[in-house]
Amino acid sequence: MRHFIASSAARLALLLSTSVGVAAQVVPVGQEPHHRVVFENASLRVLDVNIPPGTTTLDHQHDHDLLIVSVGAADTRTRAPGADWGPIRPRRVLGETSVTEYVGQPGVHAIRNVGVDPYRLIAVESVRERGWSALPPPATGAEVAAEGRAFRATRLQVKAGDAVVARVHTVPSVVILVSGEATLSRAGGHTVALTPSARWAVVAAGESFNVASQGTGASQLVAVEVR
Repeated sequence: MRHFIASSAARLALLLSTSVGVAAQVVPVGQEPHHRVVFENASLRVLDVNIPPGTTTLDHQHDHDLLIVSVGAADTRTRAPGADWGPIRPRRVLGETSVTEYVGQPGVHAIRNVGVDPYRLIAVESVRERGWSALPPPATGAEVAAEGRAFRATRLQVKAGDAVVARVHTVPSVVILVSGEATLSRAGGHTVALTPSARWAVVAAGESFNVASQGTGASQLVAVEVR
């Protein structure tokens, strides 16, 4: 009887230690090595996500609403802890934009790049957990790419040599370059170059800005309003 109790206790201790080990492998998204936080303030975070071919991320948890803009073609699979890998998801449309609402229902998963190209996206995370701001109607002619309680994203198509009419958003915004090269100019003459190696810029609430394409081709961008 004593041997049985000792063996049972040992098995229970092993089970508990294994469970703790599995739980410890789940990290907040901002601590997952392939999800690099490149900007953070009291309203939002910007993450540069870069997953090389053949690479699998750690299991990571999302707690805040998230909007993603794809800037690199890849084939991926996702898996929740303890589950099988899902089907291959071809991510081939540059500028593909989607919103996932994690507040109140946190999500945990890992991502595997099963393709031959790096999986690259820019993600915008709202840090607000309630009381999201109402937005006025989008600008005339604006194409809404995605919308949720925490975000509205519109597409900006800029022909070579053209400039987008100055915009003013009532909430903080993140302007993300999808293709081409562009400059973003704020009120006061401050200009930021948007290139494949520096794809985003944050614009404060109430600050006017315009975007001009650079080079000989058109530029595609997504402007994300964070409610």
